[in-house]
Amino acid sequence: MREPSLLSTASSVSRWIWTLVGGAMCAIAIAKPQSISQPDFDIIGLGRVGLAGDFNGVSLYEYTGQAQTSPFSNGSQSLLTQLPNGLFTSLGIADSSINAMCLYETKDRIKGIVVGGNFTSLKNVEAKGIALYDIDKDEVTAMGDFNGKVFTLLCDKNTESVYVGGVFSHNKSENAIVWQNDSWTDLPFEGFNSLVRTITRSNNDSILFGGTFDSLQNFSSPKIKNAQTINLVSPSITALQTIDMPGFNDPKAITCTNDTQKQWLVKDQSKDGSWSAKFQFEFKPTKLRLINADYEGRGTKIFRFTAVSLNAIMNLTYVDPKTGTSNYCDAWCPLQEGSKPQDFEFVNNIGMKDFRLDILEYYGQGGGLSSVQLFQDDIYSYAISDLNEPKCAAERVRSNSTVNGDWEQINLPQTDSYLSTTYRTGDSREIDFVPHLQQSGTYDVVIYTPGCVYDGSCAQRGLVVVSGVVTKDGKEMAPVIITQTNNFDKWDPLYTVHVDAADGNFKPHIVLKPAASQPQQTVTLVAQSVKFKLKGASTNDGDTSSSDDNSTSTLNGLYEYRLTDKKTTAPALSKTSSAGLNLENGAEVSSILVNGDITYVAGNFTAKDDSYQNFLALDKAGELLDIPEGGLQGPVDALLQVGDLIYVGGSFSETKQNKTTGLGRICAYDTKNNTWVALGGGVNGAVSNVVTVGLNLAGDREDGIAVSGDFTRIQPESQSASSIEAKGFAVWVPSQKKWLASMDTTVSMSGVLSAAVKSGETTLYSGSISSNTLSSSGVVYLTDVGAAEVNLEPSDFHFTESQSTSSKHKRDVASMGTSGVSTGIFYTKNDKTYTILGGKFVAESSSGTVSNLAFIDENNGNITGATTNDFTAASTILALQVLENQLFVGGSLEGTNEIGGLAVWNLDEMRLSSDQPPRLSMENGTGIVYSITNKPKTNDLYVAGDFLEAGSLSCGGLCIYKNDEKQWEEAATDSAGKIYVSHWKGKDLLYVGGDMTLNDTATYLALFDASSSTYKSIPGAEDIPGPVTTLTMGSEDRETLFISGTRPDEAPFLMHYKDSKFTMLDDKFDKSSKIEYLQVLNLKTSHASTDTLDGANILVITGLLHLADFGNASAVTYDGTTWKPLILATTGDGQPGSVSTLFSQFEMQFPGSKSPMARGFVILISLAIALALVFLIVVIGVAASYIRRRREGYVPAPTMAGTEKSVAMQEILRPQDLFTHNIRPGSGRSPMI
Repeated sequence: MREPSLLSTASSVSRWIWTLVGGAMCAIAIAKPQSISQPDFDIIGLGRVGLAGDFNGVSLYEYTGQAQTSPFSNGSQSLLTQLPNGLFTSLGIADSSINAMCLYETKDRIKGIVVGGNFTSLKNVEAKGIALYDIDKDEVTAMGDFNGKVFTLLCDKNTESVYVGGVFSHNKSENAIVWQNDSWTDLPFEGFNSLVRTITRSNNDSILFGGTFDSLQNFSSPKIKNAQTINLVSPSITALQTIDMPGFNDPKAITCTNDTQKQWLVKDQSKDGSWSAKFQFEFKPTKLRLINADYEGRGTKIFRFTAVSLNAIMNLTYVDPKTGTSNYCDAWCPLQEGSKPQDFEFVNNIGMKDFRLDILEYYGQGGGLSSVQLFQDDIYSYAISDLNEPKCAAERVRSNSTVNGDWEQINLPQTDSYLSTTYRTGDSREIDFVPHLQQSGTYDVVIYTPGCVYDGSCAQRGLVVVSGVVTKDGKEMAPVIITQTNNFDKWDPLYTVHVDAADGNFKPHIVLKPAASQPQQTVTLVAQSVKFKLKGASTNDGDTSSSDDNSTSTLNGLYEYRLTDKKTTAPALSKTSSAGLNLENGAEVSSILVNGDITYVAGNFTAKDDSYQNFLALDKAGELLDIPEGGLQGPVDALLQVGDLIYVGGSFSETKQNKTTGLGRICAYDTKNNTWVALGGGVNGAVSNVVTVGLNLAGDREDGIAVSGDFTRIQPESQSASSIEAKGFAVWVPSQKKWLASMDTTVSMSGVLSAAVKSGETTLYSGSISSNTLSSSGVVYLTDVGAAEVNLEPSDFHFTESQSTSSKHKRDVASMGTSGVSTGIFYTKNDKTYTILGGKFVAESSSGTVSNLAFIDENNGNITGATTNDFTAASTILALQVLENQLFVGGSLEGTNEIGGLAVWNLDEMRLSSDQPPRLSMENGTGIVYSITNKPKTNDLYVAGDFLEAGSLSCGGLCIYKNDEKQWEEAATDSAGKIYVSHWKGKDLLYVGGDMTLNDTATYLALFDASSSTYKSIPGAEDIPGPVTTLTMGSEDRETLFISGTRPDEAPFLMHYKDSKFTMLDDKFDKSSKIEYLQVLNLKTSHASTDTLDGANILVITGLLHLADFGNASAVTYDGTTWKPLILATTGDGQPGSVSTLFSQFEMQFPGSKSPMARGFVILISLAIALALVFLIVVIGVAASYIRRRREGYVPAPTMAGTEKSVAMQEILRPQDLFTHNIRPGSGRSPMI
């Protein structure tokens, strides 16, 4: 059994820490967080107190809105702000990444914060890629019918507009559009032919765009339009007023024809006939091809095309077959008479899932049609094979797909039909998308993922990996991981890549299959379609070009749009746009920053003359300026200006000329001195985001620089320094010129910050982050600093790598599901004071690393402990007990000296003792020890766990180790089973809880009587629903208990035992919670007493908990009425942490209970009392004598001369006269007492 344990609160953790506040006190807009009052625990008599578990950061629950959040593993991010204690709190969750934010304001008011990214919902509001967040109302509004991925935003107050860039199609625009007057407006140039990464306002009253494009949208168009035939065979086809004539009454007959061999006719003289198609997927038609009916003079003269669900009559253009002129029609479109096909182009590129052709006028006796065909520009390959191009089309021009594994077709009205599968690790699942591409060129390849809310699979959705081969050389593209937890339908960009056209020997293909790593063992995966969008056709020599050969239309990642231009101008007329042409083809511009008269451009590019790379500067006239050392040798992804410094993040490690080294993927450019500045040693991986974050440093406000990316450590500034763990997140403190993690701080943060925007006094962030007020691994100390305030202090203990909490309960050590610190104990003797920790971990020590058993010397902070030479790496320590100078270590142990289950560590020599107990064993190997308790007033240890033998002694579940004799002794003749927890009730009675069988009956809690070596049943124990894993005393007489354990379905339970009755507590924990420890504590201020708890006590529950209406917590309090989160903890990677145990130097005493006292103190106190009583008797005697004499008229005798005094003293006094009153010789009185 572990040492006496307890818990306290720490309400002033941030008194001396560096607190991240970043506009911590939110303005009126956002609800002000309310302070949380925690119980004032009375821990003053408990000595040193520890709290241990699997965590790297800990916080007290201090404010509403505070939560034990984790960075999302599925790519989701949140709108964030900060609490007064510096911790981040979520204002709303997006179902995918947030890439950009900006403050949208007009000349007279603030409209809100525009949020852009790859999400489909924000704060549970459907918004595909962009949304408006109203700060005053804390509400999200979708911005029109936009659907795409947003990389960048520019809120321009002067024009009251929002410029949006990314990957999308809307109206006529591609990848860039503007929001004005509460609606979407196409830019004059209609966007770009590839993605836009950055937009900013220049110093010349223009808007600058950067990205991977090489042409404006209306300067480029594919050479092959209407490339794909839309399948009209698989949709549901219906018709009204169909003629009854055999051979002409089937509306489906005309969906896959190119002549008049099959015809559909309307009843004679009917003017309200119609032909309709309803699809299982959305499409954007670009061309309609009709062949008129031609039977006995019948045919359609006037028709109308209506998108039924949109209730929209489509605008069409056509060429008049008689005059050859281009004409326009909408509600009344003429169709030529005869059997020749006639084409109609759609004016608007609008998505639809159904349409209707109304026959309004006819030739002859009635109308009809012989063929209906639809075409679209983009090329699709659908997972459902029947949705691909119709089989009547030639095989060589058809897209198709191949499905491997068990997939089910899902048809729902809210989304396109798709395939779904339940995937378990090891299953074979794969879909091969094979599009038919008639033209080589550069394509945007995107994949469609149906939303999870439609089929209710959000909690089960997993990840897929997408790759493929699109060129004839057979080179496979880099795999892309796609998270499928989007609430609503979305398109994810995969590649912008050259694709070879299909021929008889080659077809490009894209493969979707399950990702190797999934969030859970069983997940749901879906597949719908892959789209290829042509951005530039290839010439014979393989170069990509547009249909316009005018060189003035060429761009290379950079474009300047003058606000005064009402129509598109040639890009070459702008010097800024032309600056991109000085770069090698394929330039990628990721960030543009304007500082005064200078414009800085960064990305992945190289000058044609190789004079600079990845970073350039232009003056106001657009002329190139010198950049020191030729820029940077690696790509740049992010720029951030703070004062004279521009912080630069990317994948570089030095300048191009290699003169300034140690830049480490993050550095600064000093605009004033025109130099590069290193930030320490940088980080060891790519940086993708650089954001300002507020810091409160010793009471002074300043901005820190938050860096996010694909890195794991902060690199040392010198060879003598050490690197620091930083999993994808770090903060640079400019005033100290140090990384926050290297300073003497207690802040713990992990995750990603992608953007920040300020509105008044409120700062909003976007990202996915976990933050704690205290950075400490595995153990923290609780100290009472007076009044109702307890302080939380870090330890010197540090995991060498983040521990990952398993989903398994820690008791299931057979599968080794435990990690972190499981148990702790304090040891003080002579000049030694240790905190001793056991569990499953690797931690830093004074001479390297220690494994699973660590000793923290509280005198000097040195850490020593066991190594893999003592216990194997697979060992797990679950119980510790000190007896004199020996530490008994229990768990799933194997190691040297034939160790098995229980080991002895010599605390004087600080090594394993040479004499070890015989091994504990069970049928399939080494036994497991869960609890070690010392029988009161003996040197006997009662060892409980899962074992059958101790050495050669039969001893099941509970065995006695006689330390004086150094041998095992059988506790009882019968094996009890697995015992997880034990606690002494009295001198000879031991509570034991676990998964036991006593008298052929399943038993989860019993009493073991050491005097008779028998187990006794506990009244009411039959009501316990499963194995008991932890218990604590609820009263001084130890007749009241709190117990917890697991039900058969692995759900936790918590019960109270009183008056021979077990009562289930309504504990508010969900099924995923794992209760690890229980402790009743005293309070300084009482609450109202209940049947469960006295008003002077409170129950503390620790573990990996999920509390209803709150979320994750590591410790929770219960006062008999209310459940309240107390401690929130996270692991190094930001996942929920757990608290396994609470331990203290002295055992907790209930109010009014008598605690045993050391013999020396007893003697001293007894002596003091005796002396006090003697003194009191003397004082009373003197006082009584004085009073009696006064009553009897006593007066002092007259003073005598010296001779008189001598004579008087010569009188003989007889002994019997000593007891007479008023002694006089010869008085004759009897003695008086």
